[in-house]
Amino acid sequence: MSTIVTTAPLRLRPVEEQPAAAGRRKRGLIYVRVSKARADMISPELQVGHALTLARSENIDVVAEPIMDLGESGREFEERRIEEIKQMARDQQFDVLILWIWSRFGRNLRESLQHLDALMDYGVEVRAAKEDFDGKTTIGRFAIAQMLNIAELESNQKADSWRDTFERRRNKGLPHSNRGRFGYYRCETCPKWEFGHKLETCPKCRNGILKVDPVTGPVLARLYRDYAAGVSVRRLLVDLNRQGIRTFTGKPFTSGDLHAVLDSGFGLGYVRYLIPELSHQVVTNDDGTTKKKRANRQRDVTAFLYYGGAHDAVLDDPVECERIWDAYTKRRMAQSGQSFFSNRPRYSLSRHLRCSGCGGRMQTALREKKYRRPLVDGLPNPLDVTFRCANHIDSKSCPVNGTYVSLAVAEKWLLHWLDREAQMGKEEADAVAARIDALRTQSDGDQALLTRIESIQSQLEGLRTKDDKLTDAVLAELVSKDSARRKRAELDTQRTVLVQEQSELRAKLQETPVQQPRPPQAHLLTARRIYVAASQADRRELVSKLIREIRVNKGGSGPDKVAIYPLWEAPPPWIPRKSPTGS
Repeated sequence: MSTIVTTAPLRLRPVEEQPAAAGRRKRGLIYVRVSKARADMISPELQVGHALTLARSENIDVVAEPIMDLGESGREFEERRIEEIKQMARDQQFDVLILWIWSRFGRNLRESLQHLDALMDYGVEVRAAKEDFDGKTTIGRFAIAQMLNIAELESNQKADSWRDTFERRRNKGLPHSNRGRFGYYRCETCPKWEFGHKLETCPKCRNGILKVDPVTGPVLARLYRDYAAGVSVRRLLVDLNRQGIRTFTGKPFTSGDLHAVLDSGFGLGYVRYLIPELSHQVVTNDDGTTKKKRANRQRDVTAFLYYGGAHDAVLDDPVECERIWDAYTKRRMAQSGQSFFSNRPRYSLSRHLRCSGCGGRMQTALREKKYRRPLVDGLPNPLDVTFRCANHIDSKSCPVNGTYVSLAVAEKWLLHWLDREAQMGKEEADAVAARIDALRTQSDGDQALLTRIESIQSQLEGLRTKDDKLTDAVLAELVSKDSARRKRAELDTQRTVLVQEQSELRAKLQETPVQQPRPPQAHLLTARRIYVAASQADRRELVSKLIREIRVNKGGSGPDKVAIYPLWEAPPPWIPRKSPTGS
């Protein structure tokens, strides 16, 4: 009997098809995540150090700076740089992703495995320096899944522990957090609270019950009484800042700070806790999938449950506290229901004026009552209305220390601009027509972007349908799980590419101002005549159909005081300016 000799398989390929990476060392990329920046955190330097040790021992070349997600939770992936890493993997910029431990990648088992599968489908190997398993083997993949499962278990246990802690504090009449409050203090020996540092308390303050501050406590009591009596928020803020009274963190009061202090009800003896059903909301992603996301923190008093606190109120009489709280919440909810009406612009150029120094909005101020002129159509005379840079007034953050202009001056130069546009000569009109042709070309490009976005949305819906059919096929045992996994990975790759392209196109559209055709000169002449005879509300509506924005410059009330940009012209980008002192 002759012996059959089996030779090794031989594959022939052209020279140009030989793998380009043959013989070279693997390229590595380090990923670091810290859930919260604090003194006792696992520092990014420690994580990078362990990753570099693994890279040196495995002869891996680290080809880029570590990608870091600092202050990001492992349970969420939207705000992190995982998509950036996946794009680099698609572009074949690295071969190995190095972590410190597997929990740094994520504490959500399902989504973590989906992103890891996508990286492995791109040919990327994922390693953890302190929990190193071979993800190419069955046992290695099982071990990785177990480590991620443990990470999710730890996260869920921490969440349960925090819920128990909050319930225990609520039963004791303590607030949700242990930081201080305006109008209250702990004692003279406790160190002052500092942002980002752990709160230190002396033994007699460990119970967490705050005491009424003899200085700011009466101020808080007066704020509640005045607000319940109908005193305007602006008057309260002016009085606070004029007296030099600061928030608990040492900043000047703003309207948001004042409402945050009063809405808590702490000064009247209450502690509040968010209604659990309002803590999260369900959002729909671009690909049609849904996800639970933490709701916006800006909530009104109706989003909380108020309990009696263990601390003393700033008012001695409990009956008065209850009466003032009822009056406060009644006025607060009435203002909340009228927020859209109260924020409605009153004047012709409201919401169109912008500070040329910082690009911020302009807020109005009126001349003192004893110097005001008679009303015009029920509103203050335009000579008595001044628009001022809101950033400068609120926080002194405008780099040029703010700009201002009276309504009368702004309207004067707006009418001058209308006259110039309506009486434009032939040569200038031809130049404008040339610009409009260029804008029309740009509009065609924008329409192409919109068409592409609609096409991508249609493709995403098709991928979702395929995914649903694939799930039904697996449940009916028409296809194997391995085949379904490979197909789903292919669908996920296509979906990721489409979603990223759609996001980039939408961002590009938002960056490009919408250009509108210039109206005929006869229409501009008509607008000029109507503006003179119209009320402030009608003027505002007319301006919104012609003007994109009006930038207010520093200096006198001459022709250069304002720069007007109509809807048929794109305004130049904002250029940050230095303050007059050079700071």
